[in-house]
Amino acid sequence: MRWICLGGLALLTAALLVPAAETAVAQQPGASVVLDEPPGGVPTPAKHRPPAEANVTVVPAKGKPATNQLKVKPADESLSPIPDPQEGPPPLVAASFKGVTPGTSTKADVAAAWGKPRKATKLDGALVELYSVEPFKRVEANYAEGKVSSIVIRLDRSFPVGDVAKQLDLTAIRPVLVVNELGGVLGRAYPERGVLLAFKPGDKPGRASMQVSQIILEPISAESFVLRAETTMESRHDLSRRDLEQALSLEPGNARAHWLYSRVLAATEHYEKAVKAAGEAVRLDPDDAQYRVTLAQTFAQAGQLPEALEAAEKAVAISEGRPHVKARATCMVADLLASGPKPDFKRALTVHTQALKLADPLSSDPHPAIRLAAKEVQIDAYLGAAHDIAWGEWKDKPKAVTRWLERAKAVADDVVLNEGDSQEQLFRVHARSLAAYVGLRDAIDPVPAADGLIAAGEKLIAEARDPGRKARLQWELGMALYDAVQICQMRSEPDNALRYGEAAAGHLARAIKARPSSTSTFLLGRLYFRLGAIHAMSKHDHQAAVRWYDKALPLLERATPEDLAGDIGRQGEAFVGMGVSYWETGQHDKAVALTSKGVAWMEEAVKQRTLDQFSLAVPYGNLASMQRKLGNREQAQHYQEMASSLKSETLR
Repeated sequence: MRWICLGGLALLTAALLVPAAETAVAQQPGASVVLDEPPGGVPTPAKHRPPAEANVTVVPAKGKPATNQLKVKPADESLSPIPDPQEGPPPLVAASFKGVTPGTSTKADVAAAWGKPRKATKLDGALVELYSVEPFKRVEANYAEGKVSSIVIRLDRSFPVGDVAKQLDLTAIRPVLVVNELGGVLGRAYPERGVLLAFKPGDKPGRASMQVSQIILEPISAESFVLRAETTMESRHDLSRRDLEQALSLEPGNARAHWLYSRVLAATEHYEKAVKAAGEAVRLDPDDAQYRVTLAQTFAQAGQLPEALEAAEKAVAISEGRPHVKARATCMVADLLASGPKPDFKRALTVHTQALKLADPLSSDPHPAIRLAAKEVQIDAYLGAAHDIAWGEWKDKPKAVTRWLERAKAVADDVVLNEGDSQEQLFRVHARSLAAYVGLRDAIDPVPAADGLIAAGEKLIAEARDPGRKARLQWELGMALYDAVQICQMRSEPDNALRYGEAAAGHLARAIKARPSSTSTFLLGRLYFRLGAIHAMSKHDHQAAVRWYDKALPLLERATPEDLAGDIGRQGEAFVGMGVSYWETGQHDKAVALTSKGVAWMEEAVKQRTLDQFSLAVPYGNLASMQRKLGNREQAQHYQEMASSLKSETLR
């Protein structure tokens, strides 16, 4: 699990009061949350018992019966992921204490409710007042711009966070852990209430005590929603998106929220919206290079490669003070140089090497976020270099590609073992390895990478809780295995090709069921055709081939013009190939129809100059033979003459 540091949430440590965020939210009409003691005095707390006086009740509007709608199973006290909420998001209801609400109450309101403070002081120019408010001996009111910015209630002793959350009626709210820059857990925040439960220091370095020593109330702000969204960014796109939309409703000018929102949109394939959100983040904070890197990524995903390269180069130019971001931006420039219709693999390799020089010294940085970011750049740059060599013009390519891929695999193993990361980096290494092997054609055995890909991919899919993430992983696994199929065919290994192809088809079909589109459906149809062709050409089993063709045809026949753009000749060749197997299995009328349709597409491709006219010789010959055996002599003669004419021209 990755811990994200919250920059400005007001945390109280033993030596420092941090002013609360200034963004406030209006309470729901007629409702407030009141922190109050129970009737009957203050009992002496038993061991592991939360402070009974710290009790939260929802006070309804005047004249309405009291209700408590927030009592659910207590939150887990461990560092394991918080359980999914069972219903929709709870309403925003700002917490208050003894008639004082952060973000709303003034100094005069506090005096009227709590009386005279024991002490008043200034901290970084901000007023802090200390009170004794029964039954609490130390309550601190912090002020900003004439209003209470936060209330800090220090407890006489610490209590387990789960017990405190239950006592304060916070268990219906999905909390988020708040950490410092080095990953130390400082507390747990509840965004919909503006409540933070601050922990006492742990007994061991790097281990959270999960014992509450302070209760902090603040105005409901965008910041804690942004933090919670970031912690679920990779695992729950739906929850992350909901939190970011809430944050932006509270603070439309929050650049970080727009930046994270663009990443969630891109992960769920809303690329145009992702570009817009990333662009807004850059507009609000043009000097943040990280935002420009994401803008470059979203441009690339939307197919706008020139704009992507411009954004990535700008990110490099403004990231001098953030070397890990500069390394990422440099790697992005290299990836873009190796993409598109006219890739420059030589220049891309040079820039990938530059990215490695920037990332290597940062891979041992004590800051976990910087160290992990550097290692991820190392992985991507090694993979990028392998791709540049595999698809470019170089000598001794297999040896060089293997060396770069081994380095990427070593760093990915380190990230999983030492950084507590998931299998996703290993999954990417295996997938990109197969893509590089396609460029090397039959030079490297794909089986180790393909088997490693399946192991990592299926583990990630099993762990995925977000349906969109699960579908994306299934799609990526299926497409990477499609590469393995092609390599096995090049190596004349039909059994492996069929094994990986059938696995790919299963994953792609499940992904399409969750996220249907004409393009993905067409690609699945092409895979079904390829599996049938392997049976027909390598196994000489036309019955098995037809079973796959029966699955392929409904998908290929409804292909859109966009799907066939520039590829109509290959589609025609596929239909001609299927016609042979249907003929061999006795389905003569279907065979003729498919071959005729395939020939028509191939003729159109010849007109478009995307297919050599001599490719029509075999299909014409097939139609001549079919028509002859069906007794259609005139048509047979017509196609035979066309085939013979092309063959004679070829001989010249």
